[in-house]
Amino acid sequence: MKIETTPLENQQVQVDVELESEVLQGYMRRAARKIAQDTRIPGFRPGKAPFDVVRRLYGDEAIQKEAVELMIDDVYPQMLTEANLEPSGPGTLKEISSFDPPKFSFIVPLAPEVTLGDYAAIRKEYAPAPVTDEEVEKVLNGLRNDMATAEPAGDRPAQEGDLVYVDLSGVLTQPAEGESETIIDERPAQFLIGDQDNDSWPYPGFSKELIGLSEGDVKDIEFTYPEDTPFTRLAGKSARFTVKVTAVKVMQYPEMDDEFAKSVGDFENFQALRDTVRTSLEARQNSEYDQQYVDELIDEIIAQSTIQYPPHMLEEEQEHILKHLQEDLAERKLDLDTYLKVRQLDRAAFIEQEVVPSAKKRLSRSLVLEKIAQAENIQLDKGELSEAVNQRLGELSQSIAQDKKYRSKAAQADLLNALAFDTANRLFNERLMDRLKRIASGQAEAEEVAAAEVEAKAAELAPGTEGGETPEAGTTEA
Repeated sequence: MKIETTPLENQQVQVDVELESEVLQGYMRRAARKIAQDTRIPGFRPGKAPFDVVRRLYGDEAIQKEAVELMIDDVYPQMLTEANLEPSGPGTLKEISSFDPPKFSFIVPLAPEVTLGDYAAIRKEYAPAPVTDEEVEKVLNGLRNDMATAEPAGDRPAQEGDLVYVDLSGVLTQPAEGESETIIDERPAQFLIGDQDNDSWPYPGFSKELIGLSEGDVKDIEFTYPEDTPFTRLAGKSARFTVKVTAVKVMQYPEMDDEFAKSVGDFENFQALRDTVRTSLEARQNSEYDQQYVDELIDEIIAQSTIQYPPHMLEEEQEHILKHLQEDLAERKLDLDTYLKVRQLDRAAFIEQEVVPSAKKRLSRSLVLEKIAQAENIQLDKGELSEAVNQRLGELSQSIAQDKKYRSKAAQADLLNALAFDTANRLFNERLMDRLKRIASGQAEAEEVAAAEVEAKAAELAPGTEGGETPEAGTTEA
């Protein structure tokens, strides 16, 4: 076997293979026997028909085709061994340039290659914003609002802070030709006047228009939407909304005291509730900050790295993205074709504009992180992993016990394997992300300097070194 390799772009290599002519004859006879085995030839048992009979019945072309398939099955793995190649995926047959002597050309995908930049030199300030008292108060007020009651306002008109029930309808005052004038058909709605967190529809500040109205009042409200409105269909257009007030109610809020805290949950007093809210906000805010911090850091590392991978890896990533999208759509009772129609995209454009860029980013990120994990020797402790898996099993024990599909030992084993894999992946990523954060923030460097100083001090004080004491000969310590 003669082998010649030619490096190609995108981590691929072309391998040209030439076999001796004598080898061909052996494969021709093997091919004839296989044809005789797979087909019925009158007068002969399966696989026993002579070569000449098979050749006369099926012709040289059919035997040659079968012989090529047999050769490739044998030659390809032998070729990889002799050429010392470790493919990252299935190879492809590029061409058969000659049948006698047999000459094949294969394209073999190689492992991805990542050359990291000096990621350890990247510095990025780590400064998550502290939780403010205003943010804590906002959550507490939200809890208070959830426990509020609404009582009839009687004959007085609505004022700020009231809950107003209306029948709401809306139309465009100057619809374009062929455009429906309807914005909203008459339907029940309710507005808490002045509630800034829930006062965006039909436009910000709409609830203030209800001040002064009483039950039974009708009011027309005109509004022109700005060009930058999030309701793109209404951008720059004028509208008229009609409200018919059906009820006005006064909100009654509980006092935010110890009793309130106890009604919210298992809190000894109001301060305990406040402290828990702050701790929860800090955890969520720090988690969001960490995610953004690490994402930006990884993007910077990728930008200074050289990443090469064979085409099949990108294709597999694209298939992975499409598969998950289709699964998500199926949960919403949609299919991919319907989703694309709603977005007015054809499949080819969607893949080119969204799937391919996303696949490239995900693949680059995965390969770079894998390389960093190797460089930083990120590993998991078996005891830590076992403890985390057991904790997760404990959290799920009740739902597992109630689910019939986990009653068999095989199903339980599959669940345990899946939990172990997911937990290991999570812990590994957490450790890797923490390491990157410590490097970029300068914390890792500071720790190394401090450790070196401690080591130097210990060496200085060790017996027999300058600065340390050495007991005199012939003396012993008490």
